[in-house]
Amino acid sequence: MTVDFNDYFWGEKNNGFDVLYHNMKYGLVSSKELADFFRERSSTEENNSKAFAKLAKQAGSCCMHGTFSPLWQVLKSSAERLSTLHSQMVQKVSDLVKEINKYADDLHKKHKTVKEDESGTLEAVQIIQSTTTMVQKAKDAYTQKGLEVEKLKKENNSPKEIEKAEAKLKKAQEDYRSYVEKYNSVKEDFERKMSVTCRHFQELEVTHLTQMKEFLNSYAQVVQWTHDQTGQVHTEFKRQCLEFTVDRLLEQFVLSKYTGLEKPGLVDVEEPLTSPVQETEPNKPCKREGNQNAGIPVTQAMPTHPKTSRRTTSLLNLFMSNSQGM
Repeated sequence: MTVDFNDYFWGEKNNGFDVLYHNMKYGLVSSKELADFFRERSSTEENNSKAFAKLAKQAGSCCMHGTFSPLWQVLKSSAERLSTLHSQMVQKVSDLVKEINKYADDLHKKHKTVKEDESGTLEAVQIIQSTTTMVQKAKDAYTQKGLEVEKLKKENNSPKEIEKAEAKLKKAQEDYRSYVEKYNSVKEDFERKMSVTCRHFQELEVTHLTQMKEFLNSYAQVVQWTHDQTGQVHTEFKRQCLEFTVDRLLEQFVLSKYTGLEKPGLVDVEEPLTSPVQETEPNKPCKREGNQNAGIPVTQAMPTHPKTSRRTTSLLNLFMSNSQGM
């Protein structure tokens, strides 16, 4: 449906101009109230940003020792990102408020110009309204004089009184006809000016609504952007929570806090070393046969290598897999 103001703002009381003019003024009120609404939303987002910053600080001050400590970092990071997003929305909405305030100032100046430009139509409205009132009064007076003449005739009053009443009736009729002619003349001027004014007011409203819709669409885009970014933070938070399985938390703990890979070894009792026994026959060469390591403690003759435990092998593999993954 295509709306044309020129089809809807007429009527017996000719109040169309007043309705359209005040509607234009309401546009200025709406722009200021929209700025107030966005300003309040910006304040709400600022409070949200501060609240998430407080949460991030709380998470950062929690115990960073133990196997659960990596998850505190996840919570802190998520809260910090959400705080930043709300802070960014504060800035975007605040910029939008500045634009609306500037628009409201320009609109106020434009309304002053419109009032001057449409002063001719306002005058035509006032004239036709006053003329309409005078026409109605003249019509009522003419009707009343006619009833008086009829009454005098029915009551058989003197011809002189009837003649006098008829003279008043004629005068009332002339006044009535005069106001009707004036009304018809005023009506043409009023309709011509009012038609132009209706077009002007409609153009103003189209421009105003277009601008207000742009502000609202910009706000909707900011809200949607923040919503999408917040959703990404939540998705990332959930992913990290799922990735930090119990096994992974234990793995990170042992990698960062391990104290050693080998269990304590066995300790054997060692015999003290003694001086070699002097042979009774010093000139007889000593014949050495068989095991040349005779006389040396077994623990020295047969060095043993500790067997690597399964736990040590597991941790070594863990270190190797983590170093390869880096």
